[in-house]
Amino acid sequence: MLAATLLVACHNGNRAGQQSMRQETDSLKASYQHADSLYAVCGRIDTAAFSDFISRAMVFAEAHPQDTLSPGMLYRAGVGSMILAKSAETAEYRATNAKRALAIFNQFQEQFPEHEQAKLCYWQRAIVYDDILGDWRSAESEYRDFINRFPNDSLTPVFQQYLTILGKSETEISSMYNVQ
Repeated sequence: MLAATLLVACHNGNRAGQQSMRQETDSLKASYQHADSLYAVCGRIDTAAFSDFISRAMVFAEAHPQDTLSPGMLYRAGVGSMILAKSAETAEYRATNAKRALAIFNQFQEQFPEHEQAKLCYWQRAIVYDDILGDWRSAESEYRDFINRFPNDSLTPVFQQYLTILGKSETEISSMYNVQ
C-alpha cells in the first residue's frame, strides 16, 4: 500500500513538474515574441521587454541546459542585448549591453559548443565589436578566429571580404570599389 501511494505521489509530482516547465517555456516564448514583434514590425524597441526576456532566457538556459529550447533562447538573448546596445541613448548603456551580448555569446559557445549556432557567435561578437563598440581589432580577431576554425564554411569568404573593409569609412570603401 505504501509503495502504491509513493508511486502515485511521484507520478503526480512529475506531471506537475512537466506542466510547470511547459508554462515556463510558453511564458519565455511569449516574452521573446512580444519584444521581437515590436522591434520587427514597428521598429520600436521596448527596452523593458527585451531586458526581461534576456534575464529570463539566461536563467532558463542555466537552469535547463538539456532543454531543446535553451540554446535558441540564449542566442536570442545575445541578439536582444545587441539590439539594446545599438539603440542605447548613452555610451554607458551601450557599453553595458554590448558587454552583456559578448558574455552571452561566450556562454553560448561554452554551454552548447556543438550547436549549429555556436559558430555564428564569432560573427555576432565581431558585429558587437565593429558596429557597436568601434573596436576593429577585436572584430578582426573574431573574423579571423572563424576563418581559421572553419576554413571551408560558406561564410568564410564573406568574412574575408569583411576584413578588407573593416574600419574603413564609406568614402574609402567606395574608392576601393570605384563607386562614384
